[in-house]
Amino acid sequence: MRNYNNDKQGITQPKLALGIGFFAMYFANQSVPILAIPFYQMTLGVDPFLLAIALTIPMLISTFFGPWVGLLSDNYQSKFGRRRPFIFVAAWLSALTFGLIWMVSPHWSEATQLSYFTLFSILFYFAVMFLSVPMTCLSYEMTDDHHERTEIMGFTSYFIKFGSLLYQWLFPLAQLAVFSSIFIGIKYVGWGVGIFIIGVLGCLPAIFSTEKVHNRKASVARLSLFKSLKTLRRNKPLLILLILTLLQLCGGAFTASMDYYLLVYYIHDGDVAQGSIWKGILSSAYAIFGLLSIPLLSKLSASYGKVNTLKIIYWLTVCGGILKWFIFTPDARWLIIVDAMFCTALWTTMTMLIPSMLADLCDEDELEHDKRREGLFVSVHTWVVNISMALAVLIAGLCLNVIGFDATKQSVQTAGSIHSMRLILSLGTVFFSLLPLLFLQYYRIDETKSRETRQKLQDRFNQNQLREIQQEQNI
Repeated sequence: MRNYNNDKQGITQPKLALGIGFFAMYFANQSVPILAIPFYQMTLGVDPFLLAIALTIPMLISTFFGPWVGLLSDNYQSKFGRRRPFIFVAAWLSALTFGLIWMVSPHWSEATQLSYFTLFSILFYFAVMFLSVPMTCLSYEMTDDHHERTEIMGFTSYFIKFGSLLYQWLFPLAQLAVFSSIFIGIKYVGWGVGIFIIGVLGCLPAIFSTEKVHNRKASVARLSLFKSLKTLRRNKPLLILLILTLLQLCGGAFTASMDYYLLVYYIHDGDVAQGSIWKGILSSAYAIFGLLSIPLLSKLSASYGKVNTLKIIYWLTVCGGILKWFIFTPDARWLIIVDAMFCTALWTTMTMLIPSMLADLCDEDELEHDKRREGLFVSVHTWVVNISMALAVLIAGLCLNVIGFDATKQSVQTAGSIHSMRLILSLGTVFFSLLPLLFLQYYRIDETKSRETRQKLQDRFNQNQLREIQQEQNI
């Protein structure tokens, strides 16, 4: 059975294990494209468009299985809990399939190389879905306290930001002179990441994290996947959070993608090497300021509430969007760091505040349906995240063609295409920060509502416990 009292003590070790697990999960989600593009495309010479399709298909296929994985995790019962068995097995399956992705031979045909990559990528992302959904559910279940949920999500965000500082160096690592060739280096790096980061670190939450025991009698009445998704469709607060996720990870990511092109073709006159260096500096600045924003978001959330904190961050990003017009200009140099100062916090909310608010909704859902369904919430959110990211890539590519961008012209881009990029980066950031503020007006779950819900759940828990005692006495 589940105790709804606050549980703030004794979670240091589980939190640490969970944070390390999120670090492993970040590498699992990000390492394939960061290695595949320079290895499969630039080294093996695979067609860029075909590789893009091969990268997208596995992620989308696994995404559509997400709700089923969530429902399976919600309904599973064992002496080890609902989530931990999935995490342990999936971590090692993900490690195995990740290593196999890089065992391709340079002597194979392009079609064979692509088929091999696609097959093992599908298996890998399918395994990762069984890792990421239950692990995220653990983060939801670690506490019932409204504000401590934000602290836990902030704690895991530290590990995510730390991962963002390291993962981009995987391919340079594979190119070290210690390896006789890049084909040997990529295998060592692939298996190293698979075994030691995804496998070893990924399974730690299954060993050291703990799960709350739920009312098993309430879990007997299982809803089908279709009926479960149908009940979520009527959940307005959930729909609002999913819309916020879609707007940021699709619209926000699409507009943000223009900064790379401006750094190369506008600020550095088509010099890809210099533009890439400054893109790396900008990305590192985002990661560093993202780390610094975590305690700030935690304090703001505790003082003003999660919704009001989101509103503050959206307005801060609006200011950042306006500044982008003046920042991304020739000879901007270190001024681009100002962009990270104003705009990185919104990306941190996607891994900190939004998941914390989703965890609050799981309480509301349990009050209505008498069942814990974190897995279903997490999988639906993951589905929206992955679809949003795929759409952002497709929209960016289409938009570049529409505005007349031509990579073959190097520095000789038309003034119109450069102007359009600047408008998209600046006004797009403003637009996709103002629009979510309209939806937040209709979000009604705050600290007071959350505490009322937890009290009702505690009362129900006490009544059920008393009823079971009386039944045992009668027997």
